[in-house]
Amino acid sequence: MPPLSEVVCRVIRTLRVDTVVRATIARRRVSILMYHRPSPACLEEHLRYLSSCYNLIRLDSFVDALRSGDWHRVPDRALVLTFDDGAAGVAALADVLRRHRAPATMYLCSSITGTNRRFWFEAVPDPYALLPLPNARRLEVLSSAGFRPDVEAPERTTLSPEELERMADVVDFQSHTRFHPPLTTCTDDEADDEIQVSRSEVESLTRRPCRHLCYPHGDYGDREEELARRAGYRSARTIDIGWNGPRTNPYRLRILGTLDDASVARLAGELSGIGFLFRWRETRRLDGRAAPLSAFPKTAGRAGSIAGEMTTGLDF
Repeated sequence: MPPLSEVVCRVIRTLRVDTVVRATIARRRVSILMYHRPSPACLEEHLRYLSSCYNLIRLDSFVDALRSGDWHRVPDRALVLTFDDGAAGVAALADVLRRHRAPATMYLCSSITGTNRRFWFEAVPDPYALLPLPNARRLEVLSSAGFRPDVEAPERTTLSPEELERMADVVDFQSHTRFHPPLTTCTDDEADDEIQVSRSEVESLTRRPCRHLCYPHGDYGDREEELARRAGYRSARTIDIGWNGPRTNPYRLRILGTLDDASVARLAGELSGIGFLFRWRETRRLDGRAAPLSAFPKTAGRAGSIAGEMTTGLDF
């Protein structure tokens, strides 16, 4: 039996709620989708649906219109595709994106990409339990488990420099910090290093400008926003649920999902805003803001629910 969220999304699509939302709420706003590692087959299915009813635009085009105030440059039913982490294997998505003429933004962890270093959250069985810890303490726990962020593994877990070059015609590479830490648990100097140094590292990796940031784990506050501004980024993406309009804060861009293996019905439901309900169930907030890290590890036992049944959960 499918989970309740899938059933609800199927009903939404059957009743054509997604069509109504596109014609009203979403018509003059920008929808952003967040992926991590979808299979080429799943992305192909998603893009067949998305290209039939949305105008797929570059993140740069959206942010240019947002910052200039010239919202007329944004087409109706605009949608931006984003991918987090740049994990090994996502190079296979480039051909799918090309077939559908779908520009995408991929946020890279600049001190992991192009190396054999690993993501910290892949090194422990329960990364949720480490999220609320001060950064230094989290690194101590990881070290005791045999993980150090600067030590390379036998196999590569991220895109290679050659793959970055081959994907550059259809993917715009931007920053996901250096090592993907929860930024609000970092000291001022640690957070500044992760945000500022990553920008120059991404530019060295890609030989192209780095203009946009994505907060790891959807974790940010006023300090992180100010650090992003000072580092010269033009935007920063969150995992807060919602559409983006002409008055959206460019350093608090919102998303509407989705899961890497979502059915098209689920995708349609999430683009219709069902994520607000899922997020409210998680946080009891009506503004779509992601759960604070202080909510973990209390909810770690619900990890499957948060990362699966809920629309977006945390950004791992």
